[in-house]
Amino acid sequence: MKKTFEISIPTDWSEVSIEKYSEYNKMLSEEDTDKDVMVKTICALCGVPEQVVEVMKLSDLKQINQGLQKLISKPVNKEIINKIDIEGTMYGFHPNLDEMTMGEFVDIETFAKDNDLSKMMSVLYRPISEEEGSRYNIEPYDSDIHVDNWHKFKKLSVNIGNPIAVFFWTLGTTQLNNFHQSSEKEESNLHQVDMAGLQ
Repeated sequence: MKKTFEISIPTDWSEVSIEKYSEYNKMLSEEDTDKDVMVKTICALCGVPEQVVEVMKLSDLKQINQGLQKLISKPVNKEIINKIDIEGTMYGFHPNLDEMTMGEFVDIETFAKDNDLSKMMSVLYRPISEEEGSRYNIEPYDSDIHVDNWHKFKKLSVNIGNPIAVFFWTLGTTQLNNFHQSSEKEESNLHQVDMAGLQ
């Protein structure tokens, strides 16, 4: 008797979770053949185990892959969403990044290096404690409490998570450039001081 199963093929990024999107990005490599890319894409974005994909008809796989390629050609949201409802609790994006604590910054930097978007979001999005009009405050950061929320964020749409990844990649690149420029300036100043000492 043949086994039958249903595969849900996402047609919009709002249907793809942060967890699936992260898995998709981790699975792909430059050495992959076209077949590897097709299998990994179906496994990650449709949540299908590889052993199931291996027993499917090639014609079915190609049809599923065509649908997924249409999805991949669509842009993922890049606009930060300030407020999100998770299981009935309103979470707000950090309202003032200039006032970020050292603990917040260190944890975000660590999670960014690990490419762990869910944990980055657990630092940046916290329950709203006060709200007036469009302004709001979020709970003070406590890593023991807030980082434990990461599993809630991995289930959210990548349309919510992607802007955070884009924002911090851009911020990280800017900071790195500023660091290099600052280092070069300091090195130049030191060189001028040394030359002055020799005269």
